[in-house]
Amino acid sequence: MVADTTYYDLLEISVDADEVEIKKAYKRKAMQHHPDKNPDDPQAHETFQKIGQAYETLSDPNERATYDQYGPEGAPRGGGYGGADMDMDDLFASMFGGQSFFFDTAGPGPSRRKPTRGPDTVVPYEISLEEIYKGKRVVMGLERDRTCSHCSGTGARHGAKPSTCSTCEGKGSVIADRHLGPGLVGKMKVTCADCKGEGKRLREKERCKKCKGKKVTKEKKRVEFMIDPGTEDGERIALKGEGDALPDVPAGDVIFLIKHKAHPVFRPHPSSPSSLRTTVRISLSESLLGINRVVFAHLDGRGIRIESRRGERVISPNEEMVIRGEGLPRRGRAGEKGDLWVRFEVEMPGASWAARADPEGTRVTLPPPLPELSPLPEVIVTRVLSPAR
Repeated sequence: MVADTTYYDLLEISVDADEVEIKKAYKRKAMQHHPDKNPDDPQAHETFQKIGQAYETLSDPNERATYDQYGPEGAPRGGGYGGADMDMDDLFASMFGGQSFFFDTAGPGPSRRKPTRGPDTVVPYEISLEEIYKGKRVVMGLERDRTCSHCSGTGARHGAKPSTCSTCEGKGSVIADRHLGPGLVGKMKVTCADCKGEGKRLREKERCKKCKGKKVTKEKKRVEFMIDPGTEDGERIALKGEGDALPDVPAGDVIFLIKHKAHPVFRPHPSSPSSLRTTVRISLSESLLGINRVVFAHLDGRGIRIESRRGERVISPNEEMVIRGEGLPRRGRAGEKGDLWVRFEVEMPGASWAARADPEGTRVTLPPPLPELSPLPEVIVTRVLSPAR
């Protein structure tokens, strides 16, 4: 569930839309509402800007995750893809894969727009099913970029001034040939590698001694956050402002990407994110005459006893039944849990058992029930099986 659907509504897409669907929707809506095509509509320019902002946010996985969790207030603010600070190269780059044919419209000055905030940092975080079941408090140390306090983010020593980059002549970009296909070469405007798109450079002796001209220094910080019970695989937890910073712009976010570790006993069930499945081995006598023993220890340490009385039903090999309310906690629903699906493997006796039958083959002793779980958990609960539907 997302906190706000405004951007999705602007592009007329679902909240589950993938990258291709978002891009197609943006092309369609941008062409439809472009101010040049709607000269009599006073709202066309504003609508075009909003569409650009929606695409800018939803096309970036990190920014989209922040928007989904916090809504527009948590999404990065900026001019959007339709803003006044955007040239034709930016528009075509956003719509056609990040590179465009060269248009000589850049003029003097750096070619890159100033970012509205620092970059987000995505950190994969593995967590066990036991921790997902109970929830977990995480405390860890992070290292992130912060604006250099010695040079205030200029990268220069006191009194030094950067000079115009001779490679790009201060434009921040250069024109390069790019192979587009068999026998087809196009001219592309690319960021100048020497000045990193800034149009200015510092000589070695003019650089700040602390940050070495990088404008930022590394800072270590201890952070703390909670992983709530039932947090789903692939869910993102964003720590706002704890990511890398750039001079004169707010820091980005640190986004923890939750990954469930594989478990030796329980696996996810496709019926819902909070449902689990497991396999239980029973003997032939338990299959035919009923079962009454602790078959496994749950994620919180409780022993789960399954009880079915003789004559109630026969448990067939590979039959799947369900224990209601013994899955993972439901996200956002206090006290509710998903279901646990149990598949039964019936342990069939071998030839030596069949040989013990009487000569006429009319009487045979069934193999005994399988032994109790060892060691037995301190807390044991009995659960009722329901037929799977």
